[in-house]
Amino acid sequence: MSKFSSCIVYGVAAIALLAPDSLAQTNAEAAGSVEQNADGQQEDSVATMNKIVVTARKRDELIEDVPTAISAFGKDEIARLNLVSIDDLSSFTPGLQSAESSVSSGGSISLRGVGSGSSNYLGDQAVSINVDGMQIGTLNIRKSAQIDLAQIEVLRGPQALFFGKNSPGGVISMKTADPTEDHLVELETGYETVSQDSYYQALYSGPISDKVGVRLVARYSDLNGYFNIKNVPTNGDPLITTAPIDNWPYGEEFFARATIVAEPTDQLRIKGKLTYNESKIEGGSILAQQRILCPLGAPQLQPDFPCKADRDIYVGNGRPEDVALAAGAPGTNGIGFRNNQQILGTLQADYKITPDLTATSVTGYYLFDEVNAHDASIGPRAILLVPYLPFEMNQFTQEVRLASDWDRPVNFTIGAFYEQRDTYGSQDAVITAFPPAPFAIGQEQTFQDQEAFSVFAQLIWDVTDRLEISGGARYSEEEKDLRFFHRGMDVTANLVTDSLSFDNVSPELTVSYDLTDDIMVFGSYKEGFKSGGFDGGFTNGAIAAGNFANTFDEETVTGFEGGMKATLFDQLVLNLTAYDYDYEDLQVGAFDPDSISFKVLNAAAARVKGVEADFNWRTPAEGLWLRGSLALNDAKFEDFLSGCYLGQTPALGCNINLNTTTGAYLQQDLSGRRINNAPEVAATAGVLYTRDLANGLGMDLSFDATYSSDYYANLRQSPLDIQDDYTKLNASLRLFSRDDRWEFSLVGRNLTDEYTFNASAPITLTGGGSGIDTAVQGDRSAVVSKGREVFLKLTYRPVR
Repeated sequence: MSKFSSCIVYGVAAIALLAPDSLAQTNAEAAGSVEQNADGQQEDSVATMNKIVVTARKRDELIEDVPTAISAFGKDEIARLNLVSIDDLSSFTPGLQSAESSVSSGGSISLRGVGSGSSNYLGDQAVSINVDGMQIGTLNIRKSAQIDLAQIEVLRGPQALFFGKNSPGGVISMKTADPTEDHLVELETGYETVSQDSYYQALYSGPISDKVGVRLVARYSDLNGYFNIKNVPTNGDPLITTAPIDNWPYGEEFFARATIVAEPTDQLRIKGKLTYNESKIEGGSILAQQRILCPLGAPQLQPDFPCKADRDIYVGNGRPEDVALAAGAPGTNGIGFRNNQQILGTLQADYKITPDLTATSVTGYYLFDEVNAHDASIGPRAILLVPYLPFEMNQFTQEVRLASDWDRPVNFTIGAFYEQRDTYGSQDAVITAFPPAPFAIGQEQTFQDQEAFSVFAQLIWDVTDRLEISGGARYSEEEKDLRFFHRGMDVTANLVTDSLSFDNVSPELTVSYDLTDDIMVFGSYKEGFKSGGFDGGFTNGAIAAGNFANTFDEETVTGFEGGMKATLFDQLVLNLTAYDYDYEDLQVGAFDPDSISFKVLNAAAARVKGVEADFNWRTPAEGLWLRGSLALNDAKFEDFLSGCYLGQTPALGCNINLNTTTGAYLQQDLSGRRINNAPEVAATAGVLYTRDLANGLGMDLSFDATYSSDYYANLRQSPLDIQDDYTKLNASLRLFSRDDRWEFSLVGRNLTDEYTFNASAPITLTGGGSGIDTAVQGDRSAVVSKGREVFLKLTYRPVR
């Protein structure tokens, strides 16, 4: 543990333990309060079935009253499932997929098959992430552990009205915990038995006066690596060297958050949050990729080793003299590293102009600073090195809203939003595979400035006690400017354009009707968009030729959804949603092995339709709950001429747009084909059993299964990109004292030990050609998920 991180963790623990006992809640107050959660808030086991408060419409509403497709995880469920990252969340949300990336885009997230790929660190995402009211402009936030969460909301489908341009696929909204009314001290440690990763966490929460409360949390994580690093005999090959680490990801992470809430008057409430996250990992991000398939029977340009998805990663270590060829390389470690820092600050002020008219301001700042370097050979022979990938993004956002809560038929919300974002990225690569000597392709750097402004408004009209009509729209403007450097020279003039602007109006109309006090039906028409932009992918020197086109168009979506929400017999919660959306110029990304980069392009048209259902049933058996969900998704390209996959011959479909100079066809027709990362069927099923034990103890036990049908994990859809259908089982056991002083958890995830992937790609320098009869398939790599994990967690609350 570093001196800085250890001081913070121990400091929070010391503050917590030194909290005066006179300010603490007594044991007698806590004893017997089984429905009282760790934050001292009262819960009712029956009511909480469907009484989660969400903010999908930027106002506090019960989830059962919100006419949209939304799932929510409360604090207890987050703890029970051990959800500490967005990747964890995807294991329990049908249709939600996430994956790591070798570049600093932050990876990829898709929902209902709609996503932006992992290709472009300059672009926006189709599924956006909102943390404490701030819309984060990059998926790099998924690299940060999400600790001490109060609630997670997953909103499916376009959300332009309240969340803007970055949400044509949906929104993941996370709320971190606020200070408690009573003093709370919590110490926690956890251990994962397979990787032997461990963490230590300290938390203090409570009032420091009658008008101010604080919450401090810090966590240090010691990562020993889930995946095994494997070496092979060198056999005299100078490019095969021994990796300097035995497991990956190996390193340490530190996380801290401070929250302060002040209510200086009865009308004004101010909430500030500051989060700091630091990660130092030996081995670059591309180590997440494994060589999963070798169509020629053995790895190409590599010594022989197994080509399959499992815990074993075969990798070497680039020679220092080769690493040094890259411009700006900060070291000589060929296997690379991934070091990043993140700072997230939000400040929210709510002022009640009158008891039923509230003005809200949400100010946000986000910094992501990373240096990534790796051996991109995806094998023990170091033939392709990427020794220096610096990336930095600064984002500032400001939103203001005015919302009414009148006791009359019509209420409104109006607001304005501003964003300013600066992004810098640099890339270079060194190829060692071909004699007579290694060579660097040449550093390319991009600097992008962008500004966005929008205004939005919604009216909610309670026509009768049972009929509600709501409608609104958002108007958006955005500008992006780019500067491009190749080998240290400003070559911006070689771009087709270095400035882009976009504007859009996205309306929304929803009608909901309460058939009874417990059953609501609704229907919505929605539009949304995601701005176009610049492709930040590596050009492999093509930029120097002049008149280089590296832009893509904005994406728009229109369509309908409708559904039902019901709470039956105070025991069964049932939700049903049907949707049908048309996407124009859908932004998609794919890896180009020739330019050694990811590329962004527009699919002309796509249609996404389907049905989703979920239930939560408190059975007549005391303490027994059953839950489940089903997503049937039909997501297809309607009009899309895609580039061909590596090794695709004319007989295999690469038979469009003949290049008369080379004699090779350039495109394939994917019209009518399923969108990648869009399984037709995804489902979950689970059981939760809770009961009181003797001697003041309690227990809960849960089992969950997740299923996904097969899907393509790459845009260009080679047969080698298919992830077969799979089922994963999860289980948890929690023992706790009824006064909430302590709890012990045992959590098993992916007990079926399935190794799956959501993103695959051809490996650079393997295979050969496409659109010709002699094309050869290249080896395939993929970001492979972790297999079986078993977590042990112990929590102790000396003061609560």
